[in-house]
Amino acid sequence: MAVYSEIVQISSTHVYNLFHNQNSDSALYHNYNHTLEVVSHTKEIATGMNLSLEELEIVLIAAMFHDTGYLQTREDHEELSASIAEQFLSKQHYSQENIKKVIGCIRATKVPQQPVTLLEKVICDADLLNLGKEDCIEKGEVLHKEIEHAIGKSIPEKDWLKQSINFFHEHSYHTDYVRKRYNKSRDENLKKLEEQLHSLE
Repeated sequence: MAVYSEIVQISSTHVYNLFHNQNSDSALYHNYNHTLEVVSHTKEIATGMNLSLEELEIVLIAAMFHDTGYLQTREDHEELSASIAEQFLSKQHYSQENIKKVIGCIRATKVPQQPVTLLEKVICDADLLNLGKEDCIEKGEVLHKEIEHAIGKSIPEKDWLKQSINFFHEHSYHTDYVRKRYNKSRDENLKKLEEQLHSLE
């Protein structure tokens, strides 16, 4: 079992407390479980891309904080998440250089994703790795319900499927590891969505 640095462990505890002290029942998708999934995905991709320990530390911290802003706002939550991370890490006397990298990673998760650095590409792929996972369709329905609750009105299934299919078409993975490991299953999930839409038309 890997032993992570003190700042990673402290960040993990802080993010856990943020979610469990402020979490809303309406956050059906963007909740602590999603954060844990993205952290797990980050570890997988970091291993696949042979990141150094310092690179792993930075991207893990970013993964932990990337949706903390969602606890307060849905719109532009990435910017608030970056601010929350910056304030916390500064108090921990984390290096300014690494804080900038963490902030860059968090901001890069904003859709449409436009990552520049390797670490930004890693967290972007970690955040949307579910598109290539077996439970992609089920997770999508959870997000569907969360958005309906947030906007206060229902989104017809046909409209949701069209939005989801468009999202898939506009998305592409950024790291070699994820492209090789998940592109095929991602395309299979897209095909399932297209078949569902076809059955409703």
